[in-house]
Amino acid sequence: MMDGKELVAGVREAAARHRIAWGELVPGPDVLNHAFEAAEDAAYVEMEAAKQRLRDHICAEYGLTTAELGSLLR
Repeated sequence: MMDGKELVAGVREAAARHRIAWGELVPGPDVLNHAFEAAEDAAYVEMEAAKQRLRDHICAEYGLTTAELGSLLR
């Protein structure tokens, strides 16, 4: 199992890949490059999975529900 720092690094790496994929899909304010749509979708799914692993780790480590974790953001 990965530790918290590794999970955070994974989220950051996945977010960086998604940012690149988004930039390829939407290279300008009035441009949509449909050729990159599948790659952007895959990068988004990867980022969401990394975020879910981190949320699961935090909840398990501290005995929180996802609702309780979410309430800490406010």
